[in-house]
Amino acid sequence: MRLSSTSARDSARRRFLRTFFHDLATPLSAVSLHLEGANRRLVRGEDPAGSLDIARSELGRAFDLFERGRQLLLSEPADVESFGFDEWVEATLAHFAGDGVEVHGATGGRISGDREKLSEALLSLLGNAIEHGSSPHVAVFRERSGDRIQVRIENRGVLPAEDPEKLFAPRTAAAGKDWGMGLALARLYAADAGGDILLSQNGENVAAILTFPEEPA
Repeated sequence: MRLSSTSARDSARRRFLRTFFHDLATPLSAVSLHLEGANRRLVRGEDPAGSLDIARSELGRAFDLFERGRQLLLSEPADVESFGFDEWVEATLAHFAGDGVEVHGATGGRISGDREKLSEALLSLLGNAIEHGSSPHVAVFRERSGDRIQVRIENRGVLPAEDPEKLFAPRTAAAGKDWGMGLALARLYAADAGGDILLSQNGENVAAILTFPEEPA
C-alpha cells in the first residue's frame, strides 16, 4: 500500500506541476506588462496609477497562487487508518441527505488513508457538482470497477473544458476559475491513499469518479 500511495502521489504532483508554472506565469506576465505601461505613462507625463493598481492586483494573484501551490505540494498525509468505504461515503454526505443528493449502491469494501482529507476531497467533488450542475439533483454511486472501489458523482451539466485535465490546473479564486485549485487539492489527497480522480462527460451528465484500491480483507 505504501509503494502504491507514493507512486500515485508522485504522479499527481507531476501532473500538478505541468500546469502550475504555466498558470503562475499568467499573472506575472500581466504584472510586467502593466509596469511597462506605467513607465510609458510616466515618460509621457501621465498618471500611472491605473496601470500600477492593475499590476498590484495581478501580483497579489500570483502570490496567492504560489502559496496555494506550496501548500498543496508540501502537505503530507496524517495518520493512515482503515475504514469501511460505504459507511464513510454515507457519513461524509449525510449533511446533504434530502437536498437533492441521492446515494446508491454498496461495495462492502474497505480503504486506508487520511479519512479527514479524503472527506474533503469527496465534498469538493460534490460541491462542484452542485455549483456547476444545471439541475439540483445529484446522484452518488458506490460501486466496484475491476480491483478498485469508487464513488461516482453524476449531475446534469457540461464540463467547462474539452480536456478534463485542464480543470485540475491550479487557479486563484480571484481569477473567477476556482475549479482547478479544489480539484488539484482533492487529487493529491486521493493520491495519498493510492487513489485518483477522473472527470468525464457522459451524454448530458458530468461524472466525477473518486477511485481507490480496495484494502485486502
